[in-house]
Amino acid sequence: MASLPRVMRAARACAETRRVAVVADCEVPAIGARDVLVEVRCATVNHIDVNAARDGYAVDVYAGAPNARRAWTPGREFSGVVRAVGAKTRGWRVGDECYGATAPTTRRGAWATYAKTPAHAVAKKPRGMTHEEASAIPFAALTAHRAVMERGRARAGERVCVLGGGGAVGTAACALAKSAGCEVVTTARASDAVRLREVIGVDEAHDYEREGFSLRRATAARAPFDLAVDCVGTARTERSAIELLKYGVGRYVTLHGDLGKHIASERGMVYGAMRGVGEYARKATITRWQRDVGYEQAVMRLDPDAMIDIARLVESGKLRVPVGEVLALEDIERACDLLRDPAVFGKIVVRVSEG
Repeated sequence: MASLPRVMRAARACAETRRVAVVADCEVPAIGARDVLVEVRCATVNHIDVNAARDGYAVDVYAGAPNARRAWTPGREFSGVVRAVGAKTRGWRVGDECYGATAPTTRRGAWATYAKTPAHAVAKKPRGMTHEEASAIPFAALTAHRAVMERGRARAGERVCVLGGGGAVGTAACALAKSAGCEVVTTARASDAVRLREVIGVDEAHDYEREGFSLRRATAARAPFDLAVDCVGTARTERSAIELLKYGVGRYVTLHGDLGKHIASERGMVYGAMRGVGEYARKATITRWQRDVGYEQAVMRLDPDAMIDIARLVESGKLRVPVGEVLALEDIERACDLLRDPAVFGKIVVRVSEG
């Protein structure tokens, strides 16, 4: 095995300047016994990264306490080639192509030549898929799995509504719900409807720009939904989704919970976390009392069982996340800008290395 370099290129975010810059002398991370080290070919730009780098979201997690701030490397998902394998890791060899995710709170993310991650957070990249396509899947799919399968407890035969099915997480949520044997109805742009029906296999795809997010009229003659997954997260979509659920057994799951919103409070993470948990409990209580349905929030976490489900869907061709702009790592600031441009469709990908 060829020896690894000691330093690498990496995009480093600074809490003080709120900018991201590429440096050439970042230390290559050391791996643990159950980790793999991946030479990153492509990585994606996610809101959690940009919110932290640009707005200070959860900056205490990434940069440390105010009196000891330091730069960090964002990047939650990637595709690349395994270059080192931990002593207790099985099933991986140097040279294997893979795709996967880093831990949401890591300071050593995937916007770098090399990224380390637990072996259970990666899967073999299908031969027919490019690194750009593979890098767009893990974070969105793990988030969707948490919402649909764990918090939402989707079961075969149930009716599932996905608000915002055209995005990366929404697409994955639709695919996972269909794989679980559910009837799936989603809202999306008209341009996404064909892809969601033909590739993912959703039963209905409604144009939210024409019909709005409420499906009450469109589904009035049928049974209410067992599960609603809200990938949009506005007051309007929350209200609309809850109104569509079955009394007593319906479950509403949002991907835009209050913990993430409050954790960046200027009064500190502990205060923000307590406030977020309190707000979640308040909403769950009110929703149960007023509508007699469940209220849940979902955030991504590394999950080996979820990666197995996701890999199976990817291999079968039933899960593809649309890719938008592809830029070089040196254009990371522009990539962050594009993520916040509502006119840009698909995942924003940065190409880190060639191979």
